[in-house]
Amino acid sequence: MTQLVLAVPVLNAERFLAHTLQSLNAEGDSVRWWLQDGGSTDGTLDIARQAARTGDVIDSAEDRGQADAINKAFHAMGGDIIGFINGDDRLCPGTALRVLDFFASHPEIDLIYGKVKWINEAGDITGQHAGSIRNLAEVLDVYRVWWGGRQWVQPEVFFRRSLFEKVGDFDIGYHLAFDFDFWVRCFIKRARIAHIPEFFAEFRLHPRQKSAQSKLAAREIRSIVTRYLDAGAPVPPWVRWSLRAQIAYDRYQLGETADAHGNRPSFLKGLLRNPAWLLSPAARSRTQSGLAKVMGIKRFTSHR
Repeated sequence: MTQLVLAVPVLNAERFLAHTLQSLNAEGDSVRWWLQDGGSTDGTLDIARQAARTGDVIDSAEDRGQADAINKAFHAMGGDIIGFINGDDRLCPGTALRVLDFFASHPEIDLIYGKVKWINEAGDITGQHAGSIRNLAEVLDVYRVWWGGRQWVQPEVFFRRSLFEKVGDFDIGYHLAFDFDFWVRCFIKRARIAHIPEFFAEFRLHPRQKSAQSKLAAREIRSIVTRYLDAGAPVPPWVRWSLRAQIAYDRYQLGETADAHGNRPSFLKGLLRNPAWLLSPAARSRTQSGLAKVMGIKRFTSHR
């Protein structure tokens, strides 16, 4: 019997893990899971042992972060249709069969994504999300697409092992955006992708989760986009110019271009040196506000 095999990378996940594993076990024989623990010191392993069924595996060893844990699990757990789910999220009822049936009837498809429901710490549904990314240009165009509300949310994505073998391991150099980097590489490898407009997972939003570290995640994402643009990713010229301009302006705003003493040029001097900043909506807005302020002062002076 074909099964959906899911990696569950965890570290001190006792607070929500039981709910995660219950949602997987509720799928019956359609799901088998591999819990990859990074050396938890709380009750994580006890919860996992109580939930494990025949075929489920618990492996605990030090790792170099979540991406490393997922790589270890993927290489060891087997399975033709795979994915990973965090220890605080849940699979929606019936997801496994829908995923397996779709892959069985569409042998040409490498990866599918669905929709997610947002849940809070108590497990109450607080909203929903449906992403939409169709090609390499869109996944790299993070300002309009990824940060524009069309992003994929990791537990809604499932793919064939053959795609993982083609794309390669998750990059352990990224702490927060390793999944984004992997999706980019899927498009570079010309993965055949389908969107299924059904709810596949419930993604829990709470202060302690890694994805709440939005500034650090954004920095990694900008680094990833720059890396693939520098490598010559085949995207339309206007997308390339716009992305480079917006990333350059963001780096200026965040002080990443300051000298060793923490000094950076004024916005006007920076703009004169980097006129492409005007491709960034934020930089254009700042420029327009500055001009309006100057013109206002001039009009006031003239009136006097």
